[in-house]
This record gives sequence, structure tokens and C-alpha cells, in this order.
Amino acid sequence: MKPNVLAGCRRCLSMVLVISTGVLLWGCPKDMEEQPSFSSQEAPRLHSPEGSIPQVRPPSSHTSLEQANDGAHLFSINCSHCHGPEGIGDGPVAGFLPELPANLQAPAVQQKPDDELYGIVTNGEKVMPAFDKFLSREERWMLVSFVRSLVDSPTFKAFPQESGQTE
Repeated sequence: MKPNVLAGCRRCLSMVLVISTGVLLWGCPKDMEEQPSFSSQEAPRLHSPEGSIPQVRPPSSHTSLEQANDGAHLFSINCSHCHGPEGIGDGPVAGFLPELPANLQAPAVQQKPDDELYGIVTNGEKVMPAFDKFLSREERWMLVSFVRSLVDSPTFKAFPQESGQTE
């Protein structure tokens, strides 16, 4: 009699297991379309705390000369293949681009405000890629400091000075 009882218990357990598994699976949606989701910039969106002030430029613990030196290393890795080692737009891949890279020593570039140069490095421009996903905010500011330091390079001396004379 015991073997029949054990067989009955096994059948009963297996039926309970099958039924409970079916109920669990039947009650769950097959995809995530029933789940709440939000697009970017769509409510519910958390806002900045009241009284906060957005910071465009991070506080720097070292001088802009040190930033420019750090930026020179970043420039050699990320920018020199297009802009060239001195930033005049003559990098090894410049000729293969649909548009020549900007001459970073040119007065038109050097006269741009720091925030605009930072925006170009961050968001890209024309064929230049955006670096916001690849470089930190501080590293992008280091690149801006390096671009500013390019005016002291010997290549920049070829441009006319304000008096109209060249050195």
C-alpha cells in the first residue's frame, strides 16, 4: 500500500508544480510593453535643486599652464591625427576628410570665447566628432587651454600681427 501512496503523492506534486508554473507564466507579460517607460526630457523629470547655479567651467586646482600641458597629451592622442601636431590642420588624415580641419592657430579660432571652443570639443562641429562621451569635462577644458597655448608656438608667428607686420 505504501508504493501506491508514494506514487499518488508524486503525481499530486507534479500536478501542483505544473499548475503553479502555468499560473505564474500565464500571469506575466511576454514583453516589456506594459511596463512604464519615459523618453529623455519627458516627465517625471528631476530638476536641479532650488538655488543651485549651473557651472560651465569646473573649478581648477591647478594653473592654466598645467592644464595646457595636460591638454597637449590629450591633443596628441585625440586631435593631432586631423589637426596636426601644431594644430594647423595638417594631420595625417586631414587630406582624406571631406573638409579640411580648422587651423587652431588662426585668429578666427583664437578669438572665439572659451565656452564656444569647449562647446565645439564637447558637441563636435561639421566632420569633427563630439568628445563628450570620450573625455571628461576637465579633460575637454584641458584641450581648450592647450588650443589657447598654440598662439605661442612658432607656427603662429607666420600670421600678421594687428599692426599688419609679420615677424
